[in-house]
Amino acid sequence: MPFRFPRPARCTPLARAKPHLAPLACALALACAAPAAAQPGGGDATTLDRVRVLGAARALSDFPGAVGAIDGETLRAGQRQVSLAETLARVPGVGVLDRQNYAQDLQIQSRGFGARSTFGIRGIKLVVDGIPASALDGQGQAANFPLGMLERVEVLRGPLALQYGNAAGGAIVAETGLDGAPGAAAEAWAGSHGSHRASVGVRGASADQAWRWRALGSHFVTGGERPHSAAERAQLDAVAQWSPDPQRRLRLVAGGLSQPFTDDPLGLARAQWRREPHGTDPAALAFDTRKRIDNAQAGVRWEHGYAPGRSYWLGGYAIRRGIEQYLALPVAAQRAPTSAGGVIDLDRRSAGFDAGHRWEGARGALALGVEFGRLDEDRQGYENFVGERLGVRGRLRRDEDNRIASREAFALGDLRLAEHWTALAGLRQARLRFESDDRYLAPGNGDDSGRIDYRETAASLGLARAFGRGEVFASAGRGFETPTVTELSYRPDGGAGFNRELRAASYDSAEVGARWRLGEGLRASVTAYRIDGEDEIVPAANLGGRASYANAGRTRREGLEAGLEGRFGARWSYALAANWLRARFVSPFAYRVFNGGAEQVRTVEAGNRVPGIPRADGYAELAWHSAGARLQAALEARVSDRIAVDDRNSEFAPGYATFALRLQWRGRGGWHGFARVDNLFDREYAGSVIVNEGNGRYYEPALGRGFTVGIGWDGAE
Repeated sequence: MPFRFPRPARCTPLARAKPHLAPLACALALACAAPAAAQPGGGDATTLDRVRVLGAARALSDFPGAVGAIDGETLRAGQRQVSLAETLARVPGVGVLDRQNYAQDLQIQSRGFGARSTFGIRGIKLVVDGIPASALDGQGQAANFPLGMLERVEVLRGPLALQYGNAAGGAIVAETGLDGAPGAAAEAWAGSHGSHRASVGVRGASADQAWRWRALGSHFVTGGERPHSAAERAQLDAVAQWSPDPQRRLRLVAGGLSQPFTDDPLGLARAQWRREPHGTDPAALAFDTRKRIDNAQAGVRWEHGYAPGRSYWLGGYAIRRGIEQYLALPVAAQRAPTSAGGVIDLDRRSAGFDAGHRWEGARGALALGVEFGRLDEDRQGYENFVGERLGVRGRLRRDEDNRIASREAFALGDLRLAEHWTALAGLRQARLRFESDDRYLAPGNGDDSGRIDYRETAASLGLARAFGRGEVFASAGRGFETPTVTELSYRPDGGAGFNRELRAASYDSAEVGARWRLGEGLRASVTAYRIDGEDEIVPAANLGGRASYANAGRTRREGLEAGLEGRFGARWSYALAANWLRARFVSPFAYRVFNGGAEQVRTVEAGNRVPGIPRADGYAELAWHSAGARLQAALEARVSDRIAVDDRNSEFAPGYATFALRLQWRGRGGWHGFARVDNLFDREYAGSVIVNEGNGRYYEPALGRGFTVGIGWDGAE
């Protein structure tokens, strides 16, 4: 039984937030207008250097698509380093809804994809040091990102990101940095709500510099602002690389994550949220909703440039993930013959292998590769009660083995068409097999075993034209998203067997955009896009304790995203990111729910918003630093329009504007520290919504005003 840290008393309700979108409008206007206003010859242009696409690095100026990057210093400077929510909002086209619920992880959206995910990240491919943090069915977890030692996080959006396969929203790719002087480092911070984190890291290298390595261990604890929202997480990551010459590289990766206890405060119904904005639903306390996570992974990758213009790579990984989760399902629903109970206990084992070859010539390059993956899942479900006692494991109600096998092949080619013109094209063919062996058979609960195969293709083509200190680009492509294991488990008609009628969603995407790199460190970008979806996966029925899914028909996303960052004067810098997105259902559909003992049919009209997605949102930062950069202060702002909570658009979470202040200092001998105040004006708002939550508990409150103070030491400085 893991030790449970004491939970602090609940904070008092705070003043309610009001929508305030004027800063977003200003940010968008500035982002679009600034390049025209900049004066040429104002200084040396700065670039994001190179971007990696399926293992191949290329100059950003030649990349014909939308991409953003966050360097390691930005990931860590004045940040708590707990989740990607702290910095990912700086990237145009990306939205981060921080649930402040570590049982469900944060929700990341890319051009609106991922908004439906009730836990973890969906629709975006996650890769850390060559190891996928997304399962083969597309469900991923961002907690695996070791923020304390990453060199860079790249966010690919748009058609060219479809080259990564089973994800329509793009890809987030991160890699650990091994440069820098050998030495040890340590950091610690403490903050509001009993929160604290400590980390210790080490960097090293052999005498000839052929071997380089880095390791980081961290421990995070929070009592949570809401009752029943405490969490603990321990993480250890290590990367080693052997590179005896520039043509050969062997990279070894290992990591482990443990969340021995993570309370789940659930969402709140609108009336509950208005009455007690930082409260917890009584069902969370009654059923003791909670989650335990254990994750271990290892990977290896070999790259060899064996001849001029010729290279190959081999890679492999293995992951084991265990989850135990207690849910707040009504006892009556758990007793239904078809119910899977209120306790999830699963053990996932996955492994994969990839290989490829790259040819490079004077005018372009071609890469061919294959990827193989397998996931085995042992899943049980139990009742979350024994007799009259709730919150304890009861009778077995689900017992099955699930398997996913994937075989994928891809080709990626780039070509310099003329002096200033480049093209990039990608093609991926994927075959995925989902299988389930149901071992739990009982009266009223038939055999839910089954198998279904998907054969899908993703293709994309982009063109870029360089001009002076920038480039314009256009790209188009077609991608896909298969259902997850959970979505395939049950049929909408209530019958036994796999949901074999559920098709993979497909998306046609196109974008046009431009980037500028001007004087005074000024970088700007603007991109317009349109995405037409078919067979988007949506809820179909919630009957007899089972949730099932169906294909909705057609959807459309039309958006504009812009970014701007630069300096003015010797000591001031700024960054802006702004997004506008109109996401809606083009065709109507209906689904069934079982509510209060009666079946109800709910209709979703054409023209309704796709839920979980704000029409507009943005991020802004203004920073000052002293001479020598010993001191720095920054004001951060995040704004969001209102968000529909369900497909019927029956309710909306209000829009908001919130601010944060951070201070940093760097002393002698490697010492540094920071202090920050989040939600500076103590606004009350919903940090996230649970889309289509069956009990109407859509709203997940954000934290009120919070304080953090930290200190660190780096022996290599």
